Formats: sequence, C-alpha cells, structure tokens
Amino acid sequence: MIEVTLPDGSKREFNSPVTVGDVAASIGAGLARAALAGKVNGKLVDLSHPITENNTVSIVTDKDPEGLEIIRHSTSHLMAQAV
Repeated sequence: MIEVTLPDGSKREFNSPVTVGDVAASIGAGLARAALAGKVNGKLVDLSHPITENNTVSIVTDKDPEGLEIIRHSTSHLMAQAV
C-alpha cells in the first residue's frame, strides 16, 4: 500500500504504484486537467513521475509560481522549434 500525503495533510492510499498525474486525477477531474507538474517531497517532477513509496505530493498548476515558469520554459522550446 502506497500512502500519499497532500499539502493539506490529507492522505490517499493506492494499491499499486501511481504517477503524479494519477494522484491529480484521484483528487478531481478539474485538477487533472489543470495539472502541469508535481512536487514529490519538495522536488519538481513531471506528471508521469512514478510514485512507488510513501511520499508527500503536491500538484503544480498555472496558479503556482513554478507553473508559470514551466509554461514559459515550454513556450520557449516551441518558439525555438518554430524559428
């Protein structure tokens, strides 16, 4: 059993390894759509990052400072490809 602790202190249990995206989806469909990345034990990771043991997880959206930086970084890659 994998236990994920969320920023508000609540806990979610999963029977098998999950991704950060799966954790977001388990919280709600709206959060899953808004999710850009996650933080696992304070480390910024992408949504496909596997969670295989008990961790603290937060979901990063465009409302977070890190989310804005992710959008800017991704957009710069798109612009570089276009040029």
